[in-house]
Amino acid sequence: MILRYPIFVILSYYSTTIIANEAFSPCNGKSQLGGVCDMNADCEHKGSICLRGRCRCHPHYMEALDEKGRNPRCKSLPSKIGAACVAKCREPLFCRNGECHCVQRGATRIQGSECTTTSRVGDRCSRHYDCTAPFSACLNSTCVCISGTIQQGSRCVAAANCPLGGLPGQTCVRKTSPYMVHNLPPDQDNCPPGQICVTPSDSPIGHCCPISCPLSSHSDPHYSCDPTASSTDRCPNDTHFCHMLSDGGFSFAICCRRPCHSMAPNALFANNACIPRSQLNGACFSDAQCGGAEGMHCVQGQCECLSGFHPSVDTLTHPLKNPSNGCTRDCTQESLSRDTSCMKTSTLGGQCFIQQQCPPSSGCYRGRCLCRCGFEQVGNKCVPLPPPSTTTAAPSLNVPGLPKGNDLLQFFGDLFGAGAPAG
Repeated sequence: MILRYPIFVILSYYSTTIIANEAFSPCNGKSQLGGVCDMNADCEHKGSICLRGRCRCHPHYMEALDEKGRNPRCKSLPSKIGAACVAKCREPLFCRNGECHCVQRGATRIQGSECTTTSRVGDRCSRHYDCTAPFSACLNSTCVCISGTIQQGSRCVAAANCPLGGLPGQTCVRKTSPYMVHNLPPDQDNCPPGQICVTPSDSPIGHCCPISCPLSSHSDPHYSCDPTASSTDRCPNDTHFCHMLSDGGFSFAICCRRPCHSMAPNALFANNACIPRSQLNGACFSDAQCGGAEGMHCVQGQCECLSGFHPSVDTLTHPLKNPSNGCTRDCTQESLSRDTSCMKTSTLGGQCFIQQQCPPSSGCYRGRCLCRCGFEQVGNKCVPLPPPSTTTAAPSLNVPGLPKGNDLLQFFGDLFGAGAPAG
């Protein structure tokens, strides 16, 4: 039996496979419209966002081309009533006869000089963003409350929460960008001392949450974890340590007091006591002294490798001069051994944690194995990109009124007598 598939089915499968294998690479800079991306910052053009793995224009923008019909970009849509338009206005405005209009019907009305749409739980909808009430979504053509919220009348209510623990406090405003800041400035929000403003990812308005260290109630505000801080202001690592706080929306470090002095003989905190820290073949009386019994344990007063582990070795270790002080997991490949785990080799586009998991000429970028810069993926391998061409075609001579190419050579021959018969 011969199976026949419509050509569009084959093309659809092929294009889907190609897209699934694509991943953003930093080698060529930021992505143009339609290019692959992981986050908004991967997209080049103003007004573009990363939507489901592709750079696309934000709904407040439309895709436009330059005068030559090339170089797509995002152009801001007209957003005021009466503004001139060509084909489209920012919703809920619509373009008619070259002007933006607002039709007041249903949930759409004019407030001041703006055309707004306000929906409530229970209203009809066709898209998720038709439901403008917080924490609502379009399900079966009706705006409903999402999971985890409570419906109160025509609203959806979500309780305030502190991701790092503690009770939420007053409403606050965050004034600085929260991402990857070690120590936020004192006036970064309007929360009381010892608290931080926790907000959704796209809003500066949130609520105050307490800042706490793992082993004490408050951080030490006299010191900073900023690596550029002066020696007198920097968090002292003999008596303190920098604790990183992160909830996915912000990330910064606070200076916390050590329970045990790091330079003291009994520097290890375990079971509410300060005890000596040990190493491989060192004296011990507790498994906690041997790396917390992750790769070693205490046997007859000495730290030894657990079954399935062996002494870790690197370029600096030496059996006599600098013996190993820890253990690592037994793996089929030493390069794939990391602490207590054996990493598995990965494929191009597959998940990875360390570089050694990836195939030759590739690296681990954002948790995926991608070809290194200067290489391209061909099948399941990374092959070098061909060198750029250094030769360019000679410009052709184009003089109005004169013939081109070989006819031009014949013309000059005839002109200077090269083509005249011998006499």
